[in-house]
Amino acid sequence: MTNLSLHKYAIVDLLSLADMLDKDYYDVIISLCQGAINSANKLRDLEDRHPTSQYIILCNNLISEILTCIEKRKEYFIPYIHELHEKNKTSHDCGNCSGKCNMLHELKLVELKESDTRVKDILSHLQMMSLPLHAETIYPDNYRLLRNQMILLENTLSDLLYLEETYLVPKISEAQKSINAHA
Repeated sequence: MTNLSLHKYAIVDLLSLADMLDKDYYDVIISLCQGAINSANKLRDLEDRHPTSQYIILCNNLISEILTCIEKRKEYFIPYIHELHEKNKTSHDCGNCSGKCNMLHELKLVELKESDTRVKDILSHLQMMSLPLHAETIYPDNYRLLRNQMILLENTLSDLLYLEETYLVPKISEAQKSINAHA
């Protein structure tokens, strides 16, 4: 990722940033996961005669975790950001609400940070993964394709994590402060 491509995420408002991350990263990661799942399933089918590779099992487990993290962002955090934007637009003041309003805001930010921590764990696992010893001799193209897809997933997740920690979390925090969500 170049500094020029990062700049576009730095200069937009919270709502635009969330929509850009949704389109540029969340949707892309889901698509990459689907491709990796297909590749892993093809390899599993090819290996019917052999014991199923631990690499394939690990890939499927990590892909499942990645999908869970991304789907949570799409289902919970994107709508929350839209709601936060609406509250800002209408000059909502959470200081005048019951404590439940503040708890929701605090919880959302904590959940996003916890999810980012989980993504870091997944990235750590992805970096430690290695191909099985026989991968270069048995079905080399299929293993290479799956490994390349996993590397692409790792790189895309790393970029997303950077963008969320550098731009999204501070912008959410700023929007919460502007409606006195931490009062």
